[in-house]
Amino acid sequence: MSARLPPLPALRVFESAARHGNFSRAAEELHLTHGAISHQMKSLENALGVVLFRRGRRGVSLTQQGAAFATVMHDALDRIARGVAALRGPRALTVSVLPAFATHWLIPRLADFQARHPDIDVNVRANQQLVNFVQDDVDLAVRYGPGTWPGLTATKLLVEHVFAVCSPRFAAGRLPRNLTDLAAAPLLHSPTQPWDSWFRALGANPPTRRRGPSFSEASLVLRAAIDGLGIALARSVLVQPELDAGSLVRVLPESVPAEFAYYVVRPENAEISPNLAALCGWLQAQAAAQAEPAVRDRATRRVRPRARNRASNDAAAHRAAPRGGSRAR
Repeated sequence: MSARLPPLPALRVFESAARHGNFSRAAEELHLTHGAISHQMKSLENALGVVLFRRGRRGVSLTQQGAAFATVMHDALDRIARGVAALRGPRALTVSVLPAFATHWLIPRLADFQARHPDIDVNVRANQQLVNFVQDDVDLAVRYGPGTWPGLTATKLLVEHVFAVCSPRFAAGRLPRNLTDLAAAPLLHSPTQPWDSWFRALGANPPTRRRGPSFSEASLVLRAAIDGLGIALARSVLVQPELDAGSLVRVLPESVPAEFAYYVVRPENAEISPNLAALCGWLQAQAAAQAEPAVRDRATRRVRPRARNRASNDAAAHRAAPRGGSRAR
């Protein structure tokens, strides 16, 4: 005769609390209060006759027995999830991304994936929030950040560079020839992409006085640059469509690597289906294809003679963007 199981809701709460190592995060994931989590864990410990968590001023941590039980619960829930997936049969893959990344990088390329894999449907969920793989039923996410997230496996997708762009019509095509000229030009400002730190990263003096309007969002800065209001700092992934279309051009060849990069992330130890493996491989191939022209483009810019009117030259030269990537989601 099998042993009587504790209440299943309590087991689900335990798995979440153990995975996060934090009652508050488990409460947020399960839409419960911190007190409810604490009460259920105390009841579970009483039912099992063991102490699962150590309680302290700085939070909770698993005991040795708690850690062993957490492994069992994780494996059990994973097997249940695989069984449910098998019953449901093939389904669409759900990918969580930032809205800007979806608009400027992923969606323009999705037709290629559909042509290569017509039997795989992809659902794109674009939002600013960090995805919860368990609660949100997401297969894969593309995040922008340092590449380390607890409980997740992260594979670098795109390295982003930051450089100056403007409309090819800006200043009647008489664009700055060097960093000194750039510092004296009308600049478009954003709190997320300050000019001073960009100049210093290149070993140059930042502008001595601030010229140009400020905008709260990167998309607004690019829009203002397209309309000829000034010169903007752009992240390579987000500005690629405008470079391709010729509505923006690079002002100078100098660029600065971004602090973060784009990563493909998924839960640790999660089983990868053939469909998911196909999507991951396709994402990496697309990223590699974007990176290669960037190297050739930068080499071309170093040897091209400077013309008095550079607008048409830059519009043609920068159809291929430097490597791209953007912050953690």
